[in-house]
Amino acid sequence: MKQNQLNQENKSSFSAAELAELARGSLKAAPDLEITGFHGAGSVRSNELTYAGSEEFLEAALNNKAGLILLTDELYQEGISAIIVENPKLAYARLVSHFFDERYYKPGIADSAILEIGFEYGDDISVHPGVIIGENVTVGDSVRIAPGVIIGDNCEIGDDVLLHPGVKIMTDTVIGDRVEIQAGAVIGADGYGYVSGDGKHYKMPQIGRVVIEDDVEIGALTAIDRAANKETVVGQGTKIDNLVQIGHNVEVGSDNLIVSQTGIGGSTKLGANVTLAGQVGVEDHIEITDQVTVTGKAKVSKDIKKPGFYSGIPAREHKEYLKEAASIRRINKLKKEISNIKGELEEIKNYLREED
Repeated sequence: MKQNQLNQENKSSFSAAELAELARGSLKAAPDLEITGFHGAGSVRSNELTYAGSEEFLEAALNNKAGLILLTDELYQEGISAIIVENPKLAYARLVSHFFDERYYKPGIADSAILEIGFEYGDDISVHPGVIIGENVTVGDSVRIAPGVIIGDNCEIGDDVLLHPGVKIMTDTVIGDRVEIQAGAVIGADGYGYVSGDGKHYKMPQIGRVVIEDDVEIGALTAIDRAANKETVVGQGTKIDNLVQIGHNVEVGSDNLIVSQTGIGGSTKLGANVTLAGQVGVEDHIEITDQVTVTGKAKVSKDIKKPGFYSGIPAREHKEYLKEAASIRRINKLKKEISNIKGELEEIKNYLREED
């Protein structure tokens, strides 16, 4: 296996000392202990790395005879092979990225792949059966293209990219380095643009492109539409969940988190470090500034200009949303009290009538 061709830092095994250095932690194990993989505490093996953020996780790791455990100083016990860190889960995620990823790594081009003229590619690529690559496509080094992937004409794909089965990369799309796109995602389909008149709907040409910057991950069955004229952009480091819809001409900033079933209308602009929780809806032509979190099922119908948390339909600052929710609960209580008072008044009226 040509593991070092993929990434000079990625290997199939590490010593405990190497992992401790990468994690910037304190090693409590034999420095030359060899670690050849990783798993969660419930399924880890004796030659693998895991993490424990609680006593429950630690007990599971010890029961499975974990090779090396990332844990806090408070959880450490004498005799455990461990690396002591402040945040075991974060350290685990960072260390896992250094292990060589074998998924769909099969260097070479399958005989059944269909390659059109002008296909240029770098070193150590894996092209699986059933792949179709259009004209004038450029692919970088260490790219893995799984079965059934279709890449349209005039696309550019960077280094160390992983395209899972059935991914569709439409014409003129640009994909940066270290991008991973999960099964069934469609990048660069026509945007949803129509003009209505005479009782009919006329399609506006969608002749722009999509640009996916470095270190982006895109979930299964997500759709990112090409721009009408210029570019739909997904910024560096952004992570997108499954079943997300991103409309034409949208600009997603760097390091965003976009969770499942979120829909973003055309020509919307998201700043850096924006989080859109599950089932958030964002109308078209909206601008959201940096450091904003929109909670689940909220609807953003106007610009968000201040960092912070936003909730509700329409979305407003979370504290305001909570106050309004509390007010609604009080209204229901008041309605019940008023109903009781009306009943008491009716009884008094009846009593007075009887007295007369």
